[in-house]
Amino acid sequence: MIDEKFQWKSAYLWIKYYNYKCVHFDKEKSEIWLSNQKKHHIVIFKFGEFTSQELGFTHERLKEHKEDIDAFLSFDVRKYDVYVFNDKNIDVQHFTEHHPIKIKFHHIESRKTFINKFKHPLLKRELTNKDTKSSTYYKQRTLNQNPVEHAMYQFAPITYALIATNVIVWLTILLFLPHRTDLEIINVGALSHFNFVHGEIYRLVSSIFLHLNFEHLLFNMLSLFIFGKIVESLVGRWQMLVIYLFSGIMGNLFSLAFLNDNISLGASGAIFGLLGAIVAMMLISKKFTQKMMLQIIIATLIMAVISLFMNNVNIIAHLGGLFAGGLIVYIGYFYKTFKKGFHILIIVTSVLIIGLLVRIFLIEDVNIYNKIIQKQMNEGHFSEAKHMIRETVKKDYANDETYYLSGFVIAAKNSKAEAIAEWERGLRIFPDSPLLNYQMAIANRSLGDNKSAKKFIKKVLEIDPQNKNAINLKKELDD
Repeated sequence: MIDEKFQWKSAYLWIKYYNYKCVHFDKEKSEIWLSNQKKHHIVIFKFGEFTSQELGFTHERLKEHKEDIDAFLSFDVRKYDVYVFNDKNIDVQHFTEHHPIKIKFHHIESRKTFINKFKHPLLKRELTNKDTKSSTYYKQRTLNQNPVEHAMYQFAPITYALIATNVIVWLTILLFLPHRTDLEIINVGALSHFNFVHGEIYRLVSSIFLHLNFEHLLFNMLSLFIFGKIVESLVGRWQMLVIYLFSGIMGNLFSLAFLNDNISLGASGAIFGLLGAIVAMMLISKKFTQKMMLQIIIATLIMAVISLFMNNVNIIAHLGGLFAGGLIVYIGYFYKTFKKGFHILIIVTSVLIIGLLVRIFLIEDVNIYNKIIQKQMNEGHFSEAKHMIRETVKKDYANDETYYLSGFVIAAKNSKAEAIAEWERGLRIFPDSPLLNYQMAIANRSLGDNKSAKKFIKKVLEIDPQNKNAINLKKELDD
């Protein structure tokens, strides 16, 4: 027996899992029309008692009023599937047509007949399972025209896959990889200007899937769940993924172009890109009601306020992602509607990316490893600093400052003599380092060897004649 609840539940699940929307409900004819613009496809559910003659009228109506239907839906319908829910024997095969449009009638005489037509395992499972929800519950969701609310109950596989990927990565790092220190966070794929300019380009993507702690992960995944489902519902699965990754990468490029001494990780830039995409679609479509706009604004404000209470918030990456999400939506929109505008945006985007890359490689290259080592030293964690120095040397990222810091770590843990030996080791690798030569001058002066100290100061001033510290020390030594 096919009751009213099953009819509305079937329509609702079709919308949920196949990304259709309800475009028409005719109570008198007992018809529900579901559309998918990208597939140019209409699905019609007809319920009740029908004669072959009445079904023939429906068939002719679809053919004769094609132009009116296309105008109403704002797209060219190329295929109709009409599901006739009726437990009597009706021959619908002769209504099938392939030209000029495809029309196919399906007789659904029982629940089993309808369920067997589906290949989607989740849809079949939900349709088979009994539940306590009423017919009104499914009817309201089927007829709901609010895009935001509609998106919340749609099946969004890319959004779910992205959430699952982020959670799996976080659990893997939590359970199997060291991740307590800044150095360990870099080692698992976080983004830094220093690593990027040294060829580790993969961090543009890897950093998007990393999170500092459970709170960071939870907040971002809740935001991704909301904005991801909305975008996926409006533009489709793969388009949503492109927007997400493009926004995340662009947010990271903006961050690298203006922040050269910090570590960046998290999905926030990509998520703000989804928000930017929604805003762009609202401006383009002009179909969003005040209620829908208020829902988006409230969600945005909540996201912004919570961000203020989180550590190491990368505002530049957020704003860069927001801009990129809106930009790529307009690129896609102009591709379909305004080719000249599309070409202009492609050129602008290309110039922007090249400009960001040029700035990234021209600004000062701050060795992030030295900054981390210095931080550990300032906090009195000399053992950690020593370990980080070894890792930095092992990665071949050590410079003169690394050996300079290493000497102080050795002095704190061992002896001044061993510290001087470390600075001398650094000078053999970086003989023209003002930093190491100056430090050797200081060290020799403290030992009473002013002659050696003057030799090192002379070297500093040959390399950097304006070095104020060296000039002052030379005066002291000359006196």
